[in-house]
Amino acid sequence: MDTIFKDRNGEPIFVLGLQSHNSSNGDREMLRRSIEAVKSYHGNTLEVPVYWYQLEPEEGVFDLSMVDSLIDQVRDAGLYLIILWFGFSKNADLTYMPDWAKRDKKRFKLAIKADGGVVPMMSPHCSETVEADRKAFARLIEEIRDKDKNERTVIAVQVENEVGLYPADRDYSKKAQSDFDIGVPEELKGIVLEDSGASMKDDSWYGRFGRYAHEAFSSWYFGRAIERIASAGNEIYPELPLIMNTIVGEVRQEVGGQSYSSGAPVGRTIPIWQKAAPSIKCFGADIYMQDMESYMRTCRSHLKNGNMLFIPETGTGGEGFALNHIHAAADLGAIGICGFGAESTVKSDGTLTDAAKKVADSFEILSLMAPVIKKYGGTDRIFGVTQKEFQTYKHVKREKYHITFNFTTRNEKGALLGRNMRIGALLNDDPDAFDRRGRAVVFEASPTEYYMAGVGFAARFLKRTDPDDHFPTRTYQSRAATELTAFTIEEGHFGADGSWVCEFVRRGDEIDCGAFLYPGIVLRVVLNPDSCVAEDW
Repeated sequence: MDTIFKDRNGEPIFVLGLQSHNSSNGDREMLRRSIEAVKSYHGNTLEVPVYWYQLEPEEGVFDLSMVDSLIDQVRDAGLYLIILWFGFSKNADLTYMPDWAKRDKKRFKLAIKADGGVVPMMSPHCSETVEADRKAFARLIEEIRDKDKNERTVIAVQVENEVGLYPADRDYSKKAQSDFDIGVPEELKGIVLEDSGASMKDDSWYGRFGRYAHEAFSSWYFGRAIERIASAGNEIYPELPLIMNTIVGEVRQEVGGQSYSSGAPVGRTIPIWQKAAPSIKCFGADIYMQDMESYMRTCRSHLKNGNMLFIPETGTGGEGFALNHIHAAADLGAIGICGFGAESTVKSDGTLTDAAKKVADSFEILSLMAPVIKKYGGTDRIFGVTQKEFQTYKHVKREKYHITFNFTTRNEKGALLGRNMRIGALLNDDPDAFDRRGRAVVFEASPTEYYMAGVGFAARFLKRTDPDDHFPTRTYQSRAATELTAFTIEEGHFGADGSWVCEFVRRGDEIDCGAFLYPGIVLRVVLNPDSCVAEDW
């Protein structure tokens, strides 16, 4: 897996975590709840905002105590930290700017709508805003470097939060209009936005980007503003990755400024942003769609031009997200997934809410498989399996074997699996152990060796016949062509270095009902493809 997230030894990190609520930083109890929630989710990372108005309460006067305390608290908990810089933009709003900047309307200019009204967002064409943000951001990065460079608790910093203009497609101020009239910069030569209808007859924004002219224009100038800020951080601490999040553009009519904030680094405009802000290493979408089609479409739209798939915000509860996260990591090679609202996932007694448990199950699966995801993520050797509505089984065809995942929620709970020792003990302790929406991450180490973690299913293996086999039923009707003659079926886990650690070997009754999965384990299945081949004797 190619990733921007690395530990202090330069080893890759597969990020699984949660994001605190917007105003949690500075409240140790809220952060404690966030940290405990991440651990309950089997995560390794906490995302927490740092606010410009607190970091620079008076112009030129900086208070970094909140940053130091945050790093200490997360480091003591044994987690990684992604700091979110809430500067001039938070969800296309200026809410986290310092009061001294908000008051000075002559220096710090709001964007203007087409009707002459203002948008509650600073204009990217206002150099005073950008320079003031740049100075504060540079001070933040200096503190992170001095405090954390050796430990590397902080593995990335997000620059601003969901930039863009809403409800407006661009800034119509005199300065912005002057910039618009200049036309498309040379840096965007060759960039084409699909379905723009652009005539390409000249280098005006309309000529080059047609119906998306205003969105492209806004994206370029927001990108240049962000680059001015981010480059200051890169100069100070180049080893620290800088990232951005974005509102999702794959919604409703997909019109910038109406369906979502115009100028944001949505899937459509990523090529523009990559040219405008090269200091940003990854553009990640905040995906809150529960239906799999929309979720996966948004993921794919951000996998372009070498942009890695990182999901900095998403849902923390419910079956929809529980299934979607599996596919994002296993099938699309996501380098990290973080759910939003850590404190809201736990009840007052510290336990997870019922909705949160569903996503936590998926995070546990991903955590168990993280060592192989880090090594083979994004390849066809890892794949996800999830149970769609009304689905009783899922068939997967691999090179040497058919694999059938029989989902236990669509059968009498546990009955499909028989009453062997392991299942009996599980059902005695938890009658609902197998009453979970089926899902798994599967790693094919070789055509005859599989590792899988998941919940809610039992896998059955059947050897595929050779193309020139004239008697295929000899194989397909033979129980010797299944997992019953496997060399070994083992429960265990991966060590930190990816080595296999066996904890229990299944034989006899424990393999009679298929390769069943339950929470908290990885299952290793080593098949014997020659066992069904008869020998003359």
